Amino acid sequence: MTTWLETCQKQLARLEKTSVLADKLITLSNKTGVDIPPDLLRRLNIERPRLNRQLERLHTNRFEVAVIGLEKAGKSALLNAWLGQEILPSARERCTFTSTEIWSAQTEEDQLLFIQYYSKEEIGKLQMQRRDALLGILSERERKEIQEDFDDTEKHLSEISVFSKQKSGFSQHFVDIGEISEQLQSAVFKNRAQSLAIKRIQLKTVRLRSDRDIIFHDVPGFNSGILMHAEQATERLKNCDAIIYAKEMKQPSITGPEKEMLVIADSEDPSVKVSDKVFVVLTQADAMDDQIDFKETYTKHRSYWPSVPERRLIPVCARAHLVEFGIPSEDTLRRTKNADDKAKMKKLGINDGMVALKESINYYIDHERSGVLERRCDALVSGIRQIANEVLFKLEPIYGVFDETEIQEDDLLGKDFNQWWGREWQRIKKDFDTWYAEVIQGRKEADALGSEHFELAALHVAYDEKIEFLLTNLTTAQPDELKRIYTAGGTISMPDPREGNYKIREELFREIQKKFETELTDQLAQALQALIDQIAFKTQSLLWETEEVRKTLLHSDVDENLEQARIRHGFQVLFLRFSRVAVEAFIAKPLHARERLLNERAAEIKTLEAFYQGDDKAKHEGGLTHYLRYGLWTKLTQSSGAGSRAKAAEKPPAKSQVIQDIVNAVAAEAMPPAKKAAEEPENMSVNEPDNFEAVVAEINGDLTALLDYLKNSVFYAAGFITYCNQELERIRNRFKEMEDNDRQWIGIIRTAVKYEKNPNIPYNIAHTRRDFRMRREIAVELKEVRESCTNVF
Repeated sequence: MTTWLETCQKQLARLEKTSVLADKLITLSNKTGVDIPPDLLRRLNIERPRLNRQLERLHTNRFEVAVIGLEKAGKSALLNAWLGQEILPSARERCTFTSTEIWSAQTEEDQLLFIQYYSKEEIGKLQMQRRDALLGILSERERKEIQEDFDDTEKHLSEISVFSKQKSGFSQHFVDIGEISEQLQSAVFKNRAQSLAIKRIQLKTVRLRSDRDIIFHDVPGFNSGILMHAEQATERLKNCDAIIYAKEMKQPSITGPEKEMLVIADSEDPSVKVSDKVFVVLTQADAMDDQIDFKETYTKHRSYWPSVPERRLIPVCARAHLVEFGIPSEDTLRRTKNADDKAKMKKLGINDGMVALKESINYYIDHERSGVLERRCDALVSGIRQIANEVLFKLEPIYGVFDETEIQEDDLLGKDFNQWWGREWQRIKKDFDTWYAEVIQGRKEADALGSEHFELAALHVAYDEKIEFLLTNLTTAQPDELKRIYTAGGTISMPDPREGNYKIREELFREIQKKFETELTDQLAQALQALIDQIAFKTQSLLWETEEVRKTLLHSDVDENLEQARIRHGFQVLFLRFSRVAVEAFIAKPLHARERLLNERAAEIKTLEAFYQGDDKAKHEGGLTHYLRYGLWTKLTQSSGAGSRAKAAEKPPAKSQVIQDIVNAVAAEAMPPAKKAAEEPENMSVNEPDNFEAVVAEINGDLTALLDYLKNSVFYAAGFITYCNQELERIRNRFKEMEDNDRQWIGIIRTAVKYEKNPNIPYNIAHTRRDFRMRREIAVELKEVRESCTNVF
C-alpha cells in the first residue's frame, strides 16, 4: 500500500507540471482574451488559486483539521478532552474571540504557547464591523453579545492598546501542559482586555500524535455576527484536509450559518464531498433523557448526513470524559448535574466517545486521506487539462497553423526598413554635424586669447570665479592670522621680519595647495558635463527620443558616474601640472630667496610667461622672471626684439614659436652667473622687508600676481578648452562610429519599431506583418501548451 509521503511526492510532481501549464494558459489569455469565452477565463481564474493552495499544502506536508461549529457547541471542551487536560476555556460566558491552533510537537522541548495580538488598526476595524453588525438584523442573543463586545472594547481600549503594541506577541515554553493553564485561562477568559486583543493562539504539544505533522484549528463560530471571525473561519476551511464538525446532540436540524459553513467547504473542494472528509461530533450526548430519545435524535442526525460513514458520526461526552479521568476544571464540575455522569451514560447505552473519535481520525490519517488527496489532485489536474483543451480548440483554428516557409519574423523589418534607415541615417549625421559646428565646436587654437567658443566661455568664467573665491577667502591671508603667524616664536616687541615672512609663506603655501587639490575641478567638470548633456539630448532628439540612446552613448548602462569621475581627474591633472609651479614661484619663498627656484624651474616659469594672455604687456616674456627676481614688472631690456614680441602678444604665437622661446629663455637662465650679472642693470637690488607691514605688502603683491597668472596663464597653459574639445569630439565621433562601424543605432531603432516601443519613429510595420508576428508568437505558445498538456498525467 502506498504511504502518505509517497502519495505526497507523486501528487506534488503532477501539480508542479500542471502549474506550468496553468501559467502558459494565463499568458495566452492575456494576449488573446477576446478569442477565449468569458466563462473559460472565469474557470481558469478559479482553478489557478485553488491549484496554488494545494501546492502550498503539499510543500508544507501538514495535515490540517478545522474544528468548526456554532458558538457554545462545545468545540473547546472537545479539544480539552482530546488533549487530556482542560487547558482551553469552555466557561458559560463567551470566551472564544479568535482561532486557536493546536500543533503537534515532536518532543517535550518543542512545546510552546504563542499568543499574537491584533494591531491598533485591526482593533479599529473590528469595532467598525461590530457597529455595522448592530445596524443589521440580529437575534436578541447575537445583538446582546456584539453590543457587549463593542462596549467592553471601548471601555478597555487603553489596556487593549498595551497588548497591541506587542508586535512579537507572547511566547512561553513548557514541559507539562498544565504549566500554561493559568496563563491561557487568564488571556482568553479572565482578562477581558487581553481576550479582546488576541488575534491568534498557537499551542504546540505532544498531546497530539508526534509521529505526524498535525494542526487543529479551533475557529470562531459562523454565527458570531462579526465579519472578521467569519473570514477567519472561511480561510481555515479553504486550507483544511479534514473537518471536525461540533454539533449539539439536541439540535439535529442544520441552521443557516451551518449551511454556509458546509457550502464554503464544499465549493473549495468540489472533487471531494464534505462527507468524504468530515467528522460529525455530536457533543453533549449525555444531555439526552433516555435511550429512546437518544436513538431518535441520532437517527435524525443520520438523515442529514447519509453519506458520512457511521464511524465518522460520533456522539461524544467531552465533559464526562474530563470528569471520568479526574481532570475537570471547577466550572466543568459546576456544570455537571451530579457526579454520576458514568451512570447517566450507562443508562443511555453509550460511552464518552473520545476513544472512538481518536480511532476514527487516526484511521483517516493513516488510510483514507491518501485517497482523498488523490481525488483532489486528480480533479485539479483534470480541470486545468480540460481548460487547456478548450483553449486549444478555440485558438488553434485562428493561430495554430502557419507556414514555416512564410516570411520569418526578422523579415518584418527587412529590406524596406534597411532602405528607409539608410536614408534617415545620412540625414541624421548631416544634421548632427551642422548642429555640432554651430553650437559645440570651438575655433582653432581654442586655448588662445578670445578664441574659446561662446558655449565654452562658461567654463572660463567658472574657473575665474572659483580661483578668485579661493584666493580671496584664504584663512592664512586674513589680517589677524597674518599677525599671529608673524609674531609666533619671537618676542612681540621685536619679531624677526625674515622669520615671520618664511612662516607666513609656509602656511599660506600649504593652504593654497590643499584647496587646489580638493576644491577646484568640480565646477570645471560640471561645465563640461553640461556640454556633454547637450550632445546627448541632441542625439536622443535626432533618434526620435528613443530611451536607450543616452545610456548607450554615455555608457550609463554601466555607470555614468565613472565617466564623470574620469573627467574630473583629467581636469585635476592638467591644472596641478602648472598651478603647483605658479604657487611655488610666487608664494613658497620670499623675494630675496628665489634664485635657486629661478634656476631649477626656469622651463616652467618661461612656459607660464609664454602662455600669459593678460592685458599688461610687462607681464609677458621676461616679465615674470624679472618680477620673481626683483619684485618689479619692469623688463630687463627694451631691445628691438622686445618690440616684435610685444606685437606678437597681440596675436597668439604658434606652438612651435612658443616652444622655441621657452628653449631660448631656459638657455639664457643657464648662462654663467658672471655673464648674467654683467647683463643685468647695475641699479637693480632686492630690499628685504624689515617690518610686518612690508612683509604683508610683499605677500599681498605676490598673491595678486598669482591670481593674475592663474587666470591668464595657467588656464591656457593647462589646455582646459583643448581638453574639453577633445572630450566632446570623442563623444561626437562615438555617436557616428556606433552606426557606421558597429550598426548599433539601427538595432535600437529596429527593436523600438518591432515592439512598438516608440510611436515617434516615422516608420510603421504594415498591419498584415504585425498580425503575422502576433499569430506566429501565439502559435509557438499554443504548441508549448499542447506539449505541456501531454506531459501532465
